[in-house]
Amino acid sequence: MHTSRLHRHTVNINPPTERFAALRPEPGASPGTLRSDPEAVPTALYVIWYNAHHFEEKRLMGLHELDTLSRPAASLLWLDVRGLKNHELLQAVASRFDVHPLALADVVNVPQRPKTELYDKHLLVIAHMALLVSAHAPSARGAGDPRVGESELHMEQVSVLLGKNFVLTFQESDEDGDAFEPVRQRIRQARGKIRGSGGDYLTYALLDAVVDGYYPVLEELAKTFEELEELTLEKPAPQTGQRIHALKRVLLTLRRGIWHLRDAMSSLLRGEDLEDGQESLMHRGTLVYLRDVYDHVVQVVDMIETYREFAASLMDVYLSSVNNRMNEVVKVLTIISTIFLPLSFIAGLYGMNFDTHRSPWNMPELHWFYGYPFALGLMVVVAAGMLYAFRHFGWIGKPPRLPRDDA
Repeated sequence: MHTSRLHRHTVNINPPTERFAALRPEPGASPGTLRSDPEAVPTALYVIWYNAHHFEEKRLMGLHELDTLSRPAASLLWLDVRGLKNHELLQAVASRFDVHPLALADVVNVPQRPKTELYDKHLLVIAHMALLVSAHAPSARGAGDPRVGESELHMEQVSVLLGKNFVLTFQESDEDGDAFEPVRQRIRQARGKIRGSGGDYLTYALLDAVVDGYYPVLEELAKTFEELEELTLEKPAPQTGQRIHALKRVLLTLRRGIWHLRDAMSSLLRGEDLEDGQESLMHRGTLVYLRDVYDHVVQVVDMIETYREFAASLMDVYLSSVNNRMNEVVKVLTIISTIFLPLSFIAGLYGMNFDTHRSPWNMPELHWFYGYPFALGLMVVVAAGMLYAFRHFGWIGKPPRLPRDDA
């Protein structure tokens, strides 16, 4: 497994309800209808064809250039389609490679649930790619991706379509540094067994790279949670609660991206999507490697669930810390009010307006030579006594020590 930190521009992620409302199919639309996304990126074609001894890579200006390629015998064609805006070009690609209309609709009408679908001549795998991108990188498509530490999380649907001697991949964006780049490097440098294997092994490598992309995100989440835990316990601020809530949304996004992929991989490994005579698309030997991908998918799911529980606990701790700080403030104000209560009584007592000439019992203290210092001293003694009592009971300062058990 190769985990690499990738940096690329970002694509704005609308809230799920808004995006589904914008891309929902028209009532009564025929199956396989392609929906138009105004935010879709223009379509570009990139092709790689190779075998154990030959490799070439090229960006196509049109689909017709496939006919001009000098492909050696027994070579595998990988056509990477980036951007889903040009429906005519996408339909031309589907027609050339005999892609089922329902498969093309699942590819174009994003977002779809991660799944595997087997058709007569090809196998379709839909997954969600997670990438950490630089928060300060310029982007021509706007901002809005959720923040993870100093980076932003970019989620994107990717589709891998496996056919006989070809693999098609479809991405929403057309930018370098995607999750497939390590696979391209392995093909260019002829590392491992990928150059000598078929399209099923390339499909495995691509899915493996997609799952690998979740690990850097989870590592960054772990660092962010450690920072927020310290802030929550030491100095909880409103921004801390907002960041915790934002991370809970990030975890929910990651969970949606990986949860159903686990079920899809499980059904593929059990052979539920491989009918009689169709094992040639996915050889049994490749399923051994797919089991490793499935194990990592399960591991990612477990980590996400653990982080979700931790985020919920951290939010509870934050709310408790805020309440404790509020209680401390109320306690201080209550202590101040309690101290001034007897002082106000003393001041009010000596402020009563009795006629001292009519009776010797009408506040004789007013004629004392040191009456005023006595009143002030009495106030100081009362306040000091109350502070000492509060400290002794542990209401202010350090709490009282528990008695030692010498037994």
